[in-house]
Amino acid sequence: MKLWQKIFLSSLALIIVAINVISITLLNNSNRLLLEREQTHAINEHEYFTASFSNAVIYAKLADDKIALTPSEIRMIASGIVEGSGRTRDSAVYDSTGRLIAVNGMEKILPEISLNGFIDGIDSTGENYNVSVYGTDDGYKLVIGSALSAEGSDYRILTASDISEIYAMKKKQTDFVRKVSVISAGAISLILLITVLIMLSPLGRLNVYTKAITEGNYRIRIRPRGSREFRELAGNMNVMADAVQSHAARLEQIAEDRQTFIANLSHEMKTPLTSILGFADILRIKKQVSDSERVEYAGVIVEETKRLRSLSGKLMGIVAMNGTEIEKKPVKLQDVINETKTALVPLLAKREINLECQSQEITISADEELFKSLLYNIIENAIKASPKGETVILNAAMYEGDAVITVTDHGIGMTPEVVQKAFEPFFMADKSRSRKAGGAGLGLALCRKIANLHSAKLEISSQPNEGTTVFITVPGEECL
Repeated sequence: MKLWQKIFLSSLALIIVAINVISITLLNNSNRLLLEREQTHAINEHEYFTASFSNAVIYAKLADDKIALTPSEIRMIASGIVEGSGRTRDSAVYDSTGRLIAVNGMEKILPEISLNGFIDGIDSTGENYNVSVYGTDDGYKLVIGSALSAEGSDYRILTASDISEIYAMKKKQTDFVRKVSVISAGAISLILLITVLIMLSPLGRLNVYTKAITEGNYRIRIRPRGSREFRELAGNMNVMADAVQSHAARLEQIAEDRQTFIANLSHEMKTPLTSILGFADILRIKKQVSDSERVEYAGVIVEETKRLRSLSGKLMGIVAMNGTEIEKKPVKLQDVINETKTALVPLLAKREINLECQSQEITISADEELFKSLLYNIIENAIKASPKGETVILNAAMYEGDAVITVTDHGIGMTPEVVQKAFEPFFMADKSRSRKAGGAGLGLALCRKIANLHSAKLEISSQPNEGTTVFITVPGEECL
């Protein structure tokens, strides 16, 4: 069942129940007031009847000049009062033994009155009245009962009033209320249905937009209209759509980067493997190989193997650092720089490059081996980019509370476009030159990951044919 149907049906049910409860309450209250009024009138009539009976006994005594009347004489007086001409009220009189001595119009209900103990329940002192309603085939009777003491005996006097009109009126009013309730329910249901549909129309619009978002239309946005709650909900859904769109774009970018990474990896591994396989196959097939050819072919195989080893090592380094935590310890930056310079001596000698290092006394919190790898890769790139005889300068100093390490070369430099892509895996500005130098385009990507693990910032400033400076900024909270 839909929300609007639930709201409509539940509201309609509550309204109908409220109308019926109010109507029934009013009807019962009106009926109660009518019964109370009729009861007051009936009691007055009963008192008049009782007084007439008592006066008739006194008058008979005075007329016959008797001190007391016999029971048979009182019975005759009671019969005369009950059956007297002009009397229309139903009545009955019982003597002290419980025997009926006079009755008029109450013959049908007296058996029921006797069975219900109405007569026995009459107050013998005569101070209170016993009142009850009895239903008959002809309608309803309001019966009043009281006690009367006459000539040393107690008599029970009953009078009955016809109140059928009150119950007939109640039935008519009840039928009228039912008809009005049905008509009102129909009118209210129509008005309520229109109101609910209008009030919930923004929810249907939100549902349409939500369905569009679930189908992949992340650019759609909901116009905040309607009540404050719907406007707030629309705003929250727009925020959700922004987050979903951003997340989807990030996932698409990750998928694209992975595809590019795999394609580049396949290409980079294919080239050295082809060379190794080709020259190894020549050595296997060719029957006579001169020493110079053997040295040449073996040299190519060795260089390509070294290139594969460098490629796999750096690739494993990038993979190994994904989602890992490093253990940082206090490290003296000058010691790390000196050890890195010592490791680069063979490459510096081969390239005929001079490395100048200047460092203040700085201690940072870092993983020593990883930080050495960071410096080694950056200096190695600077050496490869520098012509023979040039100098690469490394400087480490505190600046505005941060430790700043710069590696500057005077080599070929880079354009701004190349600088933006320099940290991408497998990116090489001059692929033929980079492969010749043994590069695979993974060095700076590895450096970026190491810098991120140390909360450090890695930046490049470069101009074509003027050189490049790489800045490593270690935040002050990592300095000891």
